[in-house]
Amino acid sequence: MPKFKKPLSQNPFHQWGTNFGGAADINQDALAESLANDVKESMGNQYGITVDASKTDITIGGLLNSKVFPGVEFSFPDHADWARYLVGINKNAGILAIDVVQQGTPSSAMQRMNSAESKGMFSITGALQKAVTDQNAVEEEGMYYGALLQTIQQVIESWAE
Repeated sequence: MPKFKKPLSQNPFHQWGTNFGGAADINQDALAESLANDVKESMGNQYGITVDASKTDITIGGLLNSKVFPGVEFSFPDHADWARYLVGINKNAGILAIDVVQQGTPSSAMQRMNSAESKGMFSITGALQKAVTDQNAVEEEGMYYGALLQTIQQVIESWAE
């Protein structure tokens, strides 16, 4: 069960979020289940990518003022060393807040590439890090993350229609 001190929207790894009004009668658990199934199916059908989705409870706040709400954690079963994405479905009164955060760290190749890019193109260390990194693997990982995030957004935005 993931725990955070601050709301997911304030997480440094926040990727995307949206709010829906008029959600007083919505069952968050059923919505989480629907999200998990729809994203898994869509990722397989549209991209041929296998995604695992596990429903979880997310805790926000401290010891005395915590709130628990449902969420779904998405991961790539063929790539255990890649980051995961956590979607929180938090309802306050009639407003449904949905936020996506990255969990864990990307692969070591992606980390090396990010480090090399942050050092600049004229850095010897950066150039060496780029040289020893499998560019195709980094590109594939980035495309998988992008496809997953896009699919999550499409499924959630389809709920508003």
